[in-house]
Amino acid sequence: MISDGKPMGVVKRIVQGMLLLSSGRREGLACFEGTTNALGAAMAPQLAFVLVGGLQVFLQPDTVMELVKLLLSFCVLLMPLVISHAYARRWGREGLWLRYMTAATWCNWMIVLVSLVCTVLAVLLFPALVKEPSFMVALVFVATVYEMWLQWFVARVGLELGAGRAIVLYLSVLLACFVLYALAALLPPHYLFMHDLFQPMVGGNTQS
Repeated sequence: MISDGKPMGVVKRIVQGMLLLSSGRREGLACFEGTTNALGAAMAPQLAFVLVGGLQVFLQPDTVMELVKLLLSFCVLLMPLVISHAYARRWGREGLWLRYMTAATWCNWMIVLVSLVCTVLAVLLFPALVKEPSFMVALVFVATVYEMWLQWFVARVGLELGAGRAIVLYLSVLLACFVLYALAALLPPHYLFMHDLFQPMVGGNTQS
């Protein structure tokens, strides 16, 4: 379905599509447009975060490490587009790719929203639990599992794939990103992504 072109109407349809797809309803795909402009709008918020990070690189004490992080973030951002487009062409689904990629990009924000909602509920209902390092570990695990399912589901619906091909697509993107992070860790200046990920948890445990 095509939106009415009004900004609020477009936003409403995007949010509706995100909510439908994130709850396992395939009709949510119709809320997204399959155009280059729609994909560009979906990519814009993530690109903005990368650009803001780029502006702050030279204000950091370790400029080289910050440049590595910036380049890594940019590559990871573009990796799903490159790999999914290659598979779409190989499987004869290139005509579906723009709508699929637009939907998949917007749905990435659902992971952030779900994590935020879980954290807020935990703070309100079980404040002591939030201070435990195990809570953050569990939250990351749940968010990761949910992200895997959601991206698999959107790929299956958006590109009209079978379950097996959707898994292959998702795992290919995951493996490519893992290789990038592994290379960043092995090559100077040796950026350890996992250390950055779990450092807040360790810090919180030390303070408590």
